[in-house]
Amino acid sequence: MENYGINYQSLHNIKTLAQRDPKLALRKLTSEFESLIWYEILKGLDRTTFKSGLFPETLDKKIFQEYFFQEVARRVSGRPGGLGEYLYRHLIKSHNFKERLSGAEK
Repeated sequence: MENYGINYQSLHNIKTLAQRDPKLALRKLTSEFESLIWYEILKGLDRTTFKSGLFPETLDKKIFQEYFFQEVARRVSGRPGGLGEYLYRHLIKSHNFKERLSGAEK
């Protein structure tokens, strides 16, 4: 059930976007990374809660929780002042990104 929304196809789409608009691709990638971090935090928090047995752990419930955690993570990530924005601001200033950007413009 460890199937988060990032897969090879979405990574390929970001790679294709990077060829056209590297800054937008970096923003999308940092937002996806932040979303992944939030997803893992939510799963970790769920593991720390007491399970009373009143509501059995069915496959349906687990699937719903996974989708719920994914959606909450996506909604929380990408907001101003978040980890994704912080990473974007620092990576966009990095020497390596500037070199790649100037190489792509040639």
